[in-house]
Amino acid sequence: MVLVGLIFRLRGISTDHSFWSDEAYISGISKDIFAGKVSFIDGLMGLRYQLFQVLTLLGSFQLFGVTEWAARLPGVIWGTLGILGTFLVTKKYSNHWGGILAAFLSAFLQINLANSTQAKPYTAIQTLFLFTIFGCNLISEKNKSKNTWIYHTLILFGAVMAALYHTLGIICLVYYLVYQLPSLYRLSSRIPKIFLYPAIVIVALGVFYFLQIDIIISLFFRPLLNNFTYFRELLWRQYGFLTLPSLFGLLLIQDRKARIGLGLSLLPILFMWIFLQESKNIRYLLPLFALIPVGFGIFWARVGESLYKNSALVCISIMILIFAGGYKIVRKPAVYYSPNADFFADVQNADYKSFYAQIYEKYPDFDSIPYFTNGFDHGSWYTSHIPSAIFIKINTPPVQHDYYPTMMYPNLNYFLSEQKKYPRGLVIVEDWQSLMPDDIKDYIKKNLKLELRVESMPVSPEEKWPLELYSWGFDAKKTK
Repeated sequence: MVLVGLIFRLRGISTDHSFWSDEAYISGISKDIFAGKVSFIDGLMGLRYQLFQVLTLLGSFQLFGVTEWAARLPGVIWGTLGILGTFLVTKKYSNHWGGILAAFLSAFLQINLANSTQAKPYTAIQTLFLFTIFGCNLISEKNKSKNTWIYHTLILFGAVMAALYHTLGIICLVYYLVYQLPSLYRLSSRIPKIFLYPAIVIVALGVFYFLQIDIIISLFFRPLLNNFTYFRELLWRQYGFLTLPSLFGLLLIQDRKARIGLGLSLLPILFMWIFLQESKNIRYLLPLFALIPVGFGIFWARVGESLYKNSALVCISIMILIFAGGYKIVRKPAVYYSPNADFFADVQNADYKSFYAQIYEKYPDFDSIPYFTNGFDHGSWYTSHIPSAIFIKINTPPVQHDYYPTMMYPNLNYFLSEQKKYPRGLVIVEDWQSLMPDDIKDYIKKNLKLELRVESMPVSPEEKWPLELYSWGFDAKKTK
């Protein structure tokens, strides 16, 4: 199962298709560090985000070169390890056949394949979460052994790694702390307070800074939203055939500390996704999708044991039915697994790669031409030419970009003012409800010249995310 899952995932990155914006942004910064354009410390500290993802990409670039394939390979590896982690956790709480059924789902679920073939950290967090659960269970079993410190060290290392991949990874630390709370309390009572309290303060400050806890806290002061309809649509209407058995399966886990740990680690994620997040991105729910196959495998393994005294027959039958139905799973390797299979427009997977290639073909001197855009996430990988100005929907006066030395402006008046500074220039437009204000787009379409348009990626022609390039001043120059 693990080998077949690896083959499916490797096939999904085989064409080096275009990054979408989030992939391009972190990969672009890693590329700049690798090329020596930005120092290692400046890159990490300027970003303050997905720090371990940057380190992972640097390692992959060192081994395989600077390509989309190399940037996505760590996701493939983490996704493949996740199949093994799913099997181990499910087997611990049920039996061998329950583990195989869960591993089957983990290997072939569309949502897992889509996320395992992107240059993003969420699959790594999903996998590290599974191994945190498995490791805590091992510690519980070997509680009287003198070597449990090895397991504690490995779990904490993995949990910190997950948190440095993305703030979402803090769920691994939460699960570990909840599961080990009685042991940690007994341990703390043996440490002199003169050492204990300063250590707690130092660790807390480090966590606060590197995990951007201030940003997380600020989320809870936003007005509450209500995305429960979308949550219900996803978990009940689309995945109900997995969700309901999985819920019963997780409730059948006899380890009380595990049940509490799972609840307390997932509850903040669910609360933030339903009530605080304006963007309903499924990738933030991937830890939940790590547990759905686990609970599903536990449930049907227990059903087989209780009703038929034969888990193998039940689990194999379920696998055959799911595979034959083909719903939410992938039955043969593909060069692309759409992240929009569950929610339309979850990812704006425009063909930035072809778009920038065509820009350079049409304008070989592009690097010396002023241009505007609505963000530099996509450009950070595909060009080293920093935009002259960024126009984005923000409710503040103009501000400088967090990482690049470019000002960001909020409305058409600033666009007209910036345009006057340059006798000629280019504008990149994402022709959908993107971050660029609509009045600026309307002005561009009516008054500037359309130079080129790219509709979609070749690997996904049915998903239309048009990119356009407009110009001003070039025709006037030619007539003089």
